[in-house]
Amino acid sequence: MLCLLFFLLNSSGVNSLLLPVSPLGLTAGFSNAERTEAIFYNPSQFQAGDKYQIWCSYNKFYLDMHSVSMALSKNLGPVCVGVGFVNFDYGEIEWRPDYPTEDPLIDYTANDFSLILGANVNVTEQGKIGMNLKYISENIMVYSDYALAFDLAFSYRAERSRISLGVTNFGSKLTIRNDEISLPARLSTGLNYQFSRFGIGGDAHYLVNTGDFETSVSIKVPVHRLMALNLAANYRQRIYPAFGCDIAIGNIAFKYAGSIYPMNLGMINTVGIGFEF
Repeated sequence: MLCLLFFLLNSSGVNSLLLPVSPLGLTAGFSNAERTEAIFYNPSQFQAGDKYQIWCSYNKFYLDMHSVSMALSKNLGPVCVGVGFVNFDYGEIEWRPDYPTEDPLIDYTANDFSLILGANVNVTEQGKIGMNLKYISENIMVYSDYALAFDLAFSYRAERSRISLGVTNFGSKLTIRNDEISLPARLSTGLNYQFSRFGIGGDAHYLVNTGDFETSVSIKVPVHRLMALNLAANYRQRIYPAFGCDIAIGNIAFKYAGSIYPMNLGMINTVGIGFEF
């Protein structure tokens, strides 16, 4: 059981609470995250206005893993404020007792949950700094614990380009089954450049706990005034493709993203919707 759990923690790379956001066919990355959903990826770039803006998404990963997320943002004077939550469900996990034994096999579920309070503010005419304070809980069978963590990011926007720097999941530790588990801290940098008809972006992540690197290169091509296509090449242990589309109709935005994850783990699919009221 523990071997399976460690495999899930080390291989999923999704926006679960014990893992940094990785470019796995999610609706946004570090450098190109915008609107309210950016609170999950890059707190210096989530946007708000005088009206409330909301973002909801559903993510289906390999095996039985899936997650739901929702965020709400609004301007309060010069400060953009947002709240969000993510619930990541590992699905059915089989507990196998140590053999030899007559104890039966047991199926159980495990999940992560986080509650996020974020804000960003202009520090220069083109520069923004943002921060998330996160309450994180992990529930695995009869073992559970919680921790506090924070994300910090800075973005600088020029006429056609934007550069971002950030740290993710720095904070206290979780205690699961009498073992202290460090949150998967990450250092990130991202660059985005807008050409006349398309935009390109690139992210690089350093996973502090493991010393590994993850990268992503993406391109966004408008095909209609209401629709744009996204293509990406991602690296996490191996190179794999990702793709998606954005549709904007008035104040409503729809997104789909998918990727073919390596090691024969199949498709990852994400759908999201955002609107204001």
